[in-house]
Amino acid sequence: MKPLLERLSGRLHALLAAACLWLLVSSPWVGLYRELTAQAGWVNLAHAGVGLLTLPLVLVYLRACTQGGLWRTYFPWLAGQWSGIGRDLRGMARGERPMNEGAGLFAAIEGLLLLALLVTAVTGALWLLLQGGQAAVLLRAVHIGAAQAFAVTLGAHVLAVSLHLVDLVRG
Repeated sequence: MKPLLERLSGRLHALLAAACLWLLVSSPWVGLYRELTAQAGWVNLAHAGVGLLTLPLVLVYLRACTQGGLWRTYFPWLAGQWSGIGRDLRGMARGERPMNEGAGLFAAIEGLLLLALLVTAVTGALWLLLQGGQAAVLLRAVHIGAAQAFAVTLGAHVLAVSLHLVDLVRG
């Protein structure tokens, strides 16, 4: 199973990136509140469909990113390992760019991004499952909050990747 997940990891990342880009871009035009009505437009239907397809992708990608002890890289605080994040934060205070290796700040941002995506996908799927009731209204609010957290951590992730690319170019 491990070699298969390793081979699929890059493709899953690309699929999730494309799906998430669509979901973020389409979200201002989504008009769903309590339920997906019969009059729902194509943006609403596509947002719900792509969002629902994102859930299994993020679950498999999460598995790929956490297998064989890799979880300690993306979620170092779960193992009580704060030293890498602290090192990167102290370095940033001195004007240094965080390293991309180890369980540091950049990896922790990736872990938070993955968790935000998971919560967003789960709450969206639950909204679809429980639509029509009062629970859907609460799930919608949680879904929007999780999506906003996802957007913020995505921005931090893109910044971190950009800084890493600068390091590679300077070589």
